[in-house]
Amino acid sequence: MVDPMRAERVTLRDARTVTIRPSRMGDAESLMRNANLVGAEAVYILLDHIEDMEAERRWLAAFDGVHNVLFVADTAGEIVGSADCDGGNFPKTQHVGGVGIAIRDGWREVGLGRILMNRILEWMRVRGFKKAELCVFASNARARRLYESLGFLEEGVRRRRVRIRDAYDDEVLMGLWLGD
Repeated sequence: MVDPMRAERVTLRDARTVTIRPSRMGDAESLMRNANLVGAEAVYILLDHIEDMEAERRWLAAFDGVHNVLFVADTAGEIVGSADCDGGNFPKTQHVGGVGIAIRDGWREVGLGRILMNRILEWMRVRGFKKAELCVFASNARARRLYESLGFLEEGVRRRRVRIRDAYDDEVLMGLWLGD
């Protein structure tokens, strides 16, 4: 079996290439920039803005590749997308991993989201996780289509959970059984 912690150069649908690889400490500044750009759009992730580089480094240092992981899409040293998985913190939930993804504008609709999600799911299967979970804004139809195409099912809705630009949006809970 191929090691999911590998670095792999992939070609996107628009012929650009990125390297998908595990994050490293030197990525902190570029990861923060990517998160801030996606967060500034307001409609994709809960995060709005990160200002504290030391907090970003602490967050990045917590990924051990065993219980949690962060994969990045790197092009010439710049992170243009990332996907992470955090394993359950309690014995009763250690079989579950929470998944998050952030892709910069200009890098969407070219297959990068699917590539990053497939790598996260591959890592989860190799590490023995039985379930992947994620949350997505109800208005983010593109992301929901991607997750559904990967087999995720809607498991619940938190009504008016987020407020974006003075309007309320639902948060959709989705899960994928990786199990037995």
